[in-house]
Amino acid sequence: MPSSPARPLSSGACRSPPSCLRECAAVAADNERPEPGPGFLARLSAVETIVLAIIALIALAGLLLIGKGFYMKAKAEVSQVLLKRTFEAQLHGNPDGKPWPWADFQTAAEITAPRLNRSAVVLEGASGEALAFGPAWLTTTPLPGDEGTSVIAAHRDTHFRWLKDVNPGDLLVLTRKDGRRFLFRAGESRVARWDESGINASATGHHLALATCWPFDAIEQGPMRYIVNAELIGEQRPVSLTTGSISK
Repeated sequence: MPSSPARPLSSGACRSPPSCLRECAAVAADNERPEPGPGFLARLSAVETIVLAIIALIALAGLLLIGKGFYMKAKAEVSQVLLKRTFEAQLHGNPDGKPWPWADFQTAAEITAPRLNRSAVVLEGASGEALAFGPAWLTTTPLPGDEGTSVIAAHRDTHFRWLKDVNPGDLLVLTRKDGRRFLFRAGESRVARWDESGINASATGHHLALATCWPFDAIEQGPMRYIVNAELIGEQRPVSLTTGSISK
């Protein structure tokens, strides 16, 4: 009698012994694999969860403060580039002293410390916005170079971070937007409360006071100010408003 044809294997049957063994081993391994336990956060108690959340918030706040510090310093440096261009344009006869159309301040002068190779464009008016971009001349005091004591203030961690390095006898050069250039000699520095600075705006003679917050390594703003006093020792020939060079 002829043999009946071989019946095909069902879809669930092993097609060959080796593959069948592999499938069975895989199923057995899956069955023996332990169930995953609760996650790290699930194992924490309520108190531990609160402590961890506080630590995370502190770390985030620290990163934000660091980021803000870098942002403020970068803004201070970049803005001075734009302000220098605006100031140079003023010396060439452009009356518009605004570095950008929406600015609520104008450039007034440029202060330079030659020994330290530092300079900064001084803005007119010590508003919060102005101080973020550069030193500011307090308009309640005389125009720098005029009779009395002119006051220029700036932040200690950006435009006036070099103020602590000014020594008695150092030359300070101040160029106004009208082209006049004044030479000052730095005197002694001192620390005083902001409301007890001892600065007399109507003093006899021609004086300059550069002020910033103190101490220099502090983070929060305090009541103390670091002040460098300077006396006028001469005036150079004015800078030409048409060529930008010193007049003959």
